[in-house]
Amino acid sequence: MNNSELQKIAKSVRKTVFEFKTRDGIGHLHSSLSPVDVLVSLFYDDKTDFNHEKDIVMFGKAHGSPSIYPILADLGYFPKDELEKYCRPGGILRLHSDWTIPGCHFVGGSLGNGIGYASGLAQAQPDKNIYIIMGDAELYEGSVWESLMYISHHNLSNLRIIIDRNGLGTIGETEKMLKLEPLHDKFQSFVNDVAEIDGHDYDSLRGVFSSRVFEDSGDGHLLKSKSPQVVIAKTTKGKGVSYMEGKWEYHTIVPSSEEDIKIGLENLS
Repeated sequence: MNNSELQKIAKSVRKTVFEFKTRDGIGHLHSSLSPVDVLVSLFYDDKTDFNHEKDIVMFGKAHGSPSIYPILADLGYFPKDELEKYCRPGGILRLHSDWTIPGCHFVGGSLGNGIGYASGLAQAQPDKNIYIIMGDAELYEGSVWESLMYISHHNLSNLRIIIDRNGLGTIGETEKMLKLEPLHDKFQSFVNDVAEIDGHDYDSLRGVFSSRVFEDSGDGHLLKSKSPQVVIAKTTKGKGVSYMEGKWEYHTIVPSSEEDIKIGLENLS
């Protein structure tokens, strides 16, 4: 699948998320738009290492996890009409993904917990690649760095940590709230394989998700990489909706006026 086709899918995913989020004004729309290209690259680009029938994708930033719902519906994990019932009685799709939803593997909520859970999955299931998408402001949680020590010590080389580096938290810019940089150097002190890329560029995404160093595991299972991987994916929060892009104020605000919804749908059409 070429980049143009992937971009078309990503726009469709964003539009669907925008539609079901604005229908009842529920959830973190802003945070659900930035990681879409990462997900589309994994699930639809056949040149990456990802195998959606075997590997696991989960969210540390669970408030952004509804971005995966249209993809899972498209791939047949559950009927597409479930998207119409997002956060409604009788529907299976919730504010945050959880393991009762087909294709989802973690009950998210409190930031910083997902990476520890992902570490356990990686250690318990070495024949699978585990991908976790985390928010950059999530890195303020001490449990993240405790988990990185564990990941490094056990060399959980089937674990791939993707940082949705949109530069914004709930109340402002991360570098003004509490400085995170130099992130690359910080992660490099734990794992060897660290990449910093444009999280909306499919060539860059394809590069980091298909260019790892492998070695024969010797057990007839996964060809394991020699190191866990951290991908710092630089993204735009609110991607695709003109008045939301890069503005932290929309973190907890879902557009509700007819004009704002109209503009958003036009942007994503």
